[in-house]
Amino acid sequence: MLLASSRPWALYLVTFVTALLAAASAVYWALGLAGVVGQQMQATSVMVASPAPDAKDLARALGGDLVPQSKPAPNTNTQYQLLGVVAGPVGKGYALLAEGGAPAKTYAVGAALGGGQVLQSVSVRGAKIGSTQQGDTVVELSLPKPPGL
Repeated sequence: MLLASSRPWALYLVTFVTALLAAASAVYWALGLAGVVGQQMQATSVMVASPAPDAKDLARALGGDLVPQSKPAPNTNTQYQLLGVVAGPVGKGYALLAEGGAPAKTYAVGAALGGGQVLQSVSVRGAKIGSTQQGDTVVELSLPKPPGL
């Protein structure tokens, strides 16, 4: 037979915490039935439009010109402006191109551009555009050299 003084204190502590949780639950449900807890608030939703990424920041992330310029250098022979490239293995890669005054878009090698043009290939600092994937190159674009090189 166990004596009252030999009971472990851990059992008393567990019993006390369990009784405390049961009492808190009973108070919560009593207040809920009385209408104090859980009053409904009108739900509202807020739509936040995230701004489009800045073309200069995107070009900088893809290895474009790191020096801010007041105006881009005019490209008289083409309507495309090369802002950045991601060159992969031969025949793979992406180019960030701006067509005319439109925002820049990312094109994969082999993707159709406007006006029946195709992105033929990309290199470390350039891209080639032609009328077909395997045909002659019509336009060869290159990124400016970074300052200090």
